[in-house]
Amino acid sequence: MKKQLLTIAILSSIISASAIAEEIKNDIDMSDPTDVSTSVGASYGNDGFNIKGQLMLSKKTATSGQKSGIIFEAKNVFDEDADTPKFSGMVSHPTYGSVPTFNDTKIERSFRLRYGTINTNNGIGWSADAVFGDHPFYGNYAVIQAGPVMTIPVTKDLYIWPILYAGAVVVEDNMSQLLPPEEAAATNMSSSGIDIASTVMTGMIYTRYTLSEHFWVLLSTCYTEELQGKSWHDDVSDGGLQMPSFQGEIAVAYQMNQRQNIRFNYKTDNSDDTDDSYWVEYNQAF
Repeated sequence: MKKQLLTIAILSSIISASAIAEEIKNDIDMSDPTDVSTSVGASYGNDGFNIKGQLMLSKKTATSGQKSGIIFEAKNVFDEDADTPKFSGMVSHPTYGSVPTFNDTKIERSFRLRYGTINTNNGIGWSADAVFGDHPFYGNYAVIQAGPVMTIPVTKDLYIWPILYAGAVVVEDNMSQLLPPEEAAATNMSSSGIDIASTVMTGMIYTRYTLSEHFWVLLSTCYTEELQGKSWHDDVSDGGLQMPSFQGEIAVAYQMNQRQNIRFNYKTDNSDDTDDSYWVEYNQAF
């Protein structure tokens, strides 16, 4: 009985999405995180200056029923407040033996590249997401994932977009730094330059509520867990990646017109290593 009810619910969502998508598929909906258009945006907050851009790859009229595009984001472009100590190698200590040193500073700048495609007739699609950054212990890293996305219209004003990602965490090969310089040179411990630290899975949900013609709210929540390899959230001292497993973000937007908006954003996570973020953002679609 439960399986039958679940099947009916999924089919009803797809049918509803098809009906509503038919009405809006030729329009730009800047409140829809899966809608594709060519646009640019800039923002500033307590974590620095950010820029982003989106390029629509499919035909603008979307007569084929499929919209595809690429999103690029650069956060903290000028690397402001970069004062987090970063592992710079092991040295020999006369009393304690090999000890880690943190003479470098972690780069706070990060990048995101995302490809997405969505069927405007049924609201179903998939995307590939890659985040590039600097880890305070493992150095340069990338989290590369891909998975399906679905559009669920709950009411006329309330929409939900669940996404399920799976992929890998790739880190810089810093094996040579885990030994004192003279020992590292003798053992020549290294791989091809990068290592796959973990395979991971991320569950994400976007929820949008339209308040009026000019105001809307977008909430995103995500949870990440490792499938194999290093723990995603355990401390580095315990062999983990020490990354936040939960992240939540809310945006309150003023839609000036169909192609311009201003957003007020707030982001938090369950990590003790990062502070909450807030920023003001302007977006222009073409």
